[in-house]
Amino acid sequence: MWFVLTLMGLMFAADVWWWYFADLAARRANLGPAWRWAIAGTMFVAILGLFLLIVARVIRMDAMIMPEAAVKLTFIWHLIILPLVFIPSLIGRLAGALWGAIRSKPETDEQPLNNPTRRAFLAQAMIVVPPAVTLAMTGRAIMERDEFRVKSIDLPLKNLPPALDGMTIAHVADPHVGSFMSDAKFRSIIDRTNELDADLVLHAGDMINHNLKDLPDGIEMMRRFKGRYGRFGCQGNHDLIEDGKEFEAKVRQADIGILLDESATLRVRNGAKVQILSPRWGRRRDQPQGDDWVNASVNKVLAYRDPGAFTILLAHHPHSFDRAAEIGVPLTLLGHTHGGQIRLLGDIGFGPLMYKYWSGVYRQNDSAAVVSNGVGNWFPLRVNVPCEIIHLTLRRA
Repeated sequence: MWFVLTLMGLMFAADVWWWYFADLAARRANLGPAWRWAIAGTMFVAILGLFLLIVARVIRMDAMIMPEAAVKLTFIWHLIILPLVFIPSLIGRLAGALWGAIRSKPETDEQPLNNPTRRAFLAQAMIVVPPAVTLAMTGRAIMERDEFRVKSIDLPLKNLPPALDGMTIAHVADPHVGSFMSDAKFRSIIDRTNELDADLVLHAGDMINHNLKDLPDGIEMMRRFKGRYGRFGCQGNHDLIEDGKEFEAKVRQADIGILLDESATLRVRNGAKVQILSPRWGRRRDQPQGDDWVNASVNKVLAYRDPGAFTILLAHHPHSFDRAAEIGVPLTLLGHTHGGQIRLLGDIGFGPLMYKYWSGVYRQNDSAAVVSNGVGNWFPLRVNVPCEIIHLTLRRA
């Protein structure tokens, strides 16, 4: 909670700085009062949106204290556009002040310009472009709100038992039931998952966005998933944001197949034995960001491994694959990354920047992992990493 509030405080400071900087540019370019009022109105809306998000967080009403479009706009401005304009403007202002000090001619807010026409154009662009890009991205986020794909993958596995050749799995991850999940998308996720008629439905965590008031809907989604031989899920980090103990108690009471440092063994096609292992999200807030805690969580659940069963590790953090592959687990299903949410070209994006395994199929020796982009969102915009349900068909290599 305090980390989130501190981050929002920094965003507020960045808003105030940008307001000052854009207003300064307008004054120095002699743009007139209409342009300055436009800056003031834009920044008032941005700061009001941030304030309402803080209020919603404190009183645990999630983001729906505002209209959904306003929530999307506030997120996109503060997490994408504002950093892009704040950092260069701050560096430029500091560099200008330093250069003025070196020349013994301190820069002032009312300093005249050598090329007023050019400065007026640049100031107008500075005022218009960031809000315009924010509005365009918000429009895209609204249009794609309910969209997701079903991605079919045939996965050859060297050590797949003959009886499991052709076994199908609906790999669902990160629905984030809550502020960015419409009723229509909620129903569509359930319907399209069940239309796959998969042998197993496996849910890779983050059932809810963060608010426990949405947990009954998350439980309902999980309960309505239909796999021929069952459906199982694991715990994600967003499930624990508000109260991890209450989350665990309620999903245990609901008996919907969420495995918490547990395993489930079942007989599927022709009596073949399949074992699903699923660790808790094991990182405490006082632990560093490294992978030691990931490996410890995986080690704990691997102690239950049945050597006579085909093993599937169902985990939330993608780096669980390293330890699973080292031990020889043939298949690992993962979520958490959302594909990075935003990817430009090739591997340029937040996913490759933050994770070794961020989207798609990965292999180590005879082990394979499948990382889903997730079917839901914690942040309301995706670029080149669509929401998805993965329809996985296992094949003997």
